[in-house]
Amino acid sequence: MSFVLIYQAISDVGCLRQNNEDMAFAAGRLVRDSMECGEVSSKDAYTAFAVADGMGGYEGGEVASEIVCRSFRLFVKNHEGELGIPQLKKWAVEANNLVLETASLRQELAEMGSTFVALLFDGAKLWMVNIGDSRCYRVRNGVLKQLSTDHSERERTGNADVPSNLIYNFMGNAPDLFFSDVTELTPIPGDTYLLCSDGLSDLVEADEIEALASEPSKLTDMAKQAGGRDNITVISIEYEKANSEHCATIRLVD
Repeated sequence: MSFVLIYQAISDVGCLRQNNEDMAFAAGRLVRDSMECGEVSSKDAYTAFAVADGMGGYEGGEVASEIVCRSFRLFVKNHEGELGIPQLKKWAVEANNLVLETASLRQELAEMGSTFVALLFDGAKLWMVNIGDSRCYRVRNGVLKQLSTDHSERERTGNADVPSNLIYNFMGNAPDLFFSDVTELTPIPGDTYLLCSDGLSDLVEADEIEALASEPSKLTDMAKQAGGRDNITVISIEYEKANSEHCATIRLVD
C-alpha cells in the first residue's frame, strides 16, 4: 500500500523580532520568511521535515538553524543502506560538531546554537529526532498528543515557574552534554503531524493547535495575534492512503 504526505510549512518573523532565526525544512526545501506546500508519494525516497529554532544573537541564530537544516537535507539526500535510530543519532552528533566548529571560526558566532525537531518518513516507517524544545505533535482520531519531550529546565524540574526558554540541550552544545532523542513511530492513515518552534507553542493553546493542526497559516496568525514575540515556524504533515486524487510526484506552491 502506498501513502501520500500532504504538507504545509511556514516560517514567519513574528511581530517583534527584526530577523528570523528559525528555519524549516520541508520535503527537500529550506523555508524561511516564506511558505511551501505540496504532496509527496511514499514511493519516493526518504522524505523529511524539520524545524530549527536558532539562538545566539542577531546573526548566530540564523546561521545555526541553517547549518543544521542544510546538514539534515544532505544526510537525507545522500543516505544509502540501512536507516534507523543509530544512523540518525550518528548524524546528530556530526551536525552538533559542525555547529561547534563553525562557531569557533568567528567571534560573533561563538554563542550560537539551535533546537531541532524532525520527522523522517520511509513509506510506512517514521522516525522522530528531537533536540531542544521545538515540538512534534500528532493528531490521531481528533486527539492531540505531544510526541517530543522538551529539553528544558521547566520540563526537567517540573516547576512551571521556571522560564520556558531555559534549555539544557541543543545543537551547538558541548559534546559531553549533547544528546538526541530518536524514536521510531508507527503512522496510520488519517494522522496529522505538526512540527513547530516555541514561537507557536508558547502562545497558542493546545486545544487550538488540535483544532487547526492542518492549517499552519491560521496557527501562525493566532500566535501573531497573541503578540508574536518570537519567530514562528510551523509544519503540518497529513499521512493519507494514496488514491486517484493524489499524484505520485511532488507538487509545490509558493
